[in-house]
Amino acid sequence: METLRRLEASHTGHWELVGPRTGGTVSVVAASPQFDQDQTVFAGTLAGLYRSTDGGVHWQASGHGLSSPFIDAIALSPKFNKDQIVFVGTRQGGVLKSADGGDTWFPVDFWSQGASVTALALTPTFDADGLVLAGTEGGGVLRSTNGGRTWNPSNFGLLDLSVLALAISPSFSVDQTVLAGTAAGLYRSPNAGRAWRGVDIGDEDYVIQSLAFSPSYATDRTIFVGTEANGVFRSTNGGSSWQAINEGLSDLSVNWLALSPNFAHDRTLLAATSEGVFRSTDAGDHWTQVTNASAMSVILTGATRDDAVALAGQAQGGLVRSTDSGQSWYLSNEGLSGRLVVGLLVSPGFAKDKTMLTTSLDQGVERSRDGGVTWESVNEGLPTLQIPALAMSPNFASDQTLFAGCADGVFRSVNAGDTWERIGADLEGVDVRFLAVSPGYPSDGTLLVATGANQIMRSTDGGEHWEEPKQRIADEEVIALAFSPGFVQDRVIFVGTYSFDQRQGTGIIGVWRGDEAGDKLTCQTTYRSNNRWLTFGIPPTFGGTGMFFVGIHNAVLRPMLPSTSAEGFSRRRVWKAEPVAPVNGSVVALAVSPGYAEDRVLFAATSDGVYKSSTGGMNWRPLDNGLKQKSIVALALSPNFVEDREVFAVALGGDLWRFLDR
Repeated sequence: METLRRLEASHTGHWELVGPRTGGTVSVVAASPQFDQDQTVFAGTLAGLYRSTDGGVHWQASGHGLSSPFIDAIALSPKFNKDQIVFVGTRQGGVLKSADGGDTWFPVDFWSQGASVTALALTPTFDADGLVLAGTEGGGVLRSTNGGRTWNPSNFGLLDLSVLALAISPSFSVDQTVLAGTAAGLYRSPNAGRAWRGVDIGDEDYVIQSLAFSPSYATDRTIFVGTEANGVFRSTNGGSSWQAINEGLSDLSVNWLALSPNFAHDRTLLAATSEGVFRSTDAGDHWTQVTNASAMSVILTGATRDDAVALAGQAQGGLVRSTDSGQSWYLSNEGLSGRLVVGLLVSPGFAKDKTMLTTSLDQGVERSRDGGVTWESVNEGLPTLQIPALAMSPNFASDQTLFAGCADGVFRSVNAGDTWERIGADLEGVDVRFLAVSPGYPSDGTLLVATGANQIMRSTDGGEHWEEPKQRIADEEVIALAFSPGFVQDRVIFVGTYSFDQRQGTGIIGVWRGDEAGDKLTCQTTYRSNNRWLTFGIPPTFGGTGMFFVGIHNAVLRPMLPSTSAEGFSRRRVWKAEPVAPVNGSVVALAVSPGYAEDRVLFAATSDGVYKSSTGGMNWRPLDNGLKQKSIVALALSPNFVEDREVFAVALGGDLWRFLDR
């Protein structure tokens, strides 16, 4: 199969970037220890990892092989210029390592699959001792002494296992000192992280979010601690005593601290807070605010006092950069797209109105009226910018109707998103995660939603009232919903579910057919996978053939024709799985040609690019010509695909790409 896909790789089409949408939330920034020579910086976002080799001016996605897009921690080898080793910690994805400067990544043998890693630290002597520490959410500190190949918990004396920050002494080879910041205070290890003891920094157990040793710790014994609600504390005697240093610091929620490499001389440090970045040039005695956007992380590097480079990662705003040690700042997002876009809709009247909409988990609903070139926010009336579900009326070109699902129920817009209003008192305060609109909505008013409580709810009056179908899928998480293209006649829906088999230690994906508009549910097939993603592709020919497609894990499943025994009895339907993405990849979206009856064409969006089948899903070829960001999160065809052959894909981070399928 792999050989077949590669043999068919050539294609006359070419991807072009239509709508670059830079910015997003940057959770962590880390610079090469040899920054003055290589100008290398990494930025971790909630939508992947980015790398710059010109000091943060231009960015490129750095993530081939990354299994989780949520990057919360980055650590570079002290001898990065020689060994090119980088570690990243991910949310629910453990630790990954690169030995080629971030070009390719592979997961390390982590002690717990799906662990959320919040902090990473390498010793200054990493090339000799191979010591890496990882702070986790709920698992405490994990320790590796072989460069990340194997890990063991190291929590003796650590009373809080929610570790938010780690820092290793610059004099580690002599003092073996490590600090850990937790949700219940500060801990210190005098033996390289093997055992811990609590450190009192004040009258209560503060939430410690950031830690920083002075680069000259061996002589000045200075340490800084940033807290969630109590500002910055400083010790000048190795942690024996502490003082609050908050004069001028109007925001006491300190997410990150960064000291100048020349701190012994310039006394400069930066603090990233919810209100922006603050700067001190007297070791924290006084602070001045230098940016006003919520900052998640900050670094300060460079050789001299006046022209050191600083970078700050913002919530939603991407990166800002300074070339004067943090005194003045400007946006520096070229090539960096870190938005949490999860869905794409194309107007049925796209040929005339050029309208597209996306939905995201951080910036809500955005709309384009020029085919995706420019975008505007359309969230007035929505209670949150976390919108996981967005659906469009099949008559959108004339009725301008949209539906949005969020953690507070369902909202409707009748003016293409300009304004929104709540509908359905039955769902007020209900966590709505998936939403689908009947192809016959203008006449039948039918909507479906799936909730965080594993319920399917149905409305037949445009969302004003809701009820649960007669049959419920018990104890299974609903992860996908779809209508049959001929729903008006056949009343068929499709449901995808996820459950976990404790005995086997694996997830089980369920594919269900719902007749009578979901009142009668029948399991069609199951598939073992820990990947919680399922997507349906239902051809317009479904009513006549019963053929439909399901994207699960790295494959596209299709049902074979029912077989018949010698006695004439029909046997259970057999499913065929055709691998599309690499083994560790995911199929995240399917799109079927409106002319499927004649052309047999469908497309699969994956974490490794877009693939096309012209044989009804029997074989696939990659469409990767010109596609620079291959991790795709959403896919849609032009409503006039048979004539214009336009394919649209949203890459991880939010960039919109267009392909002409010639």
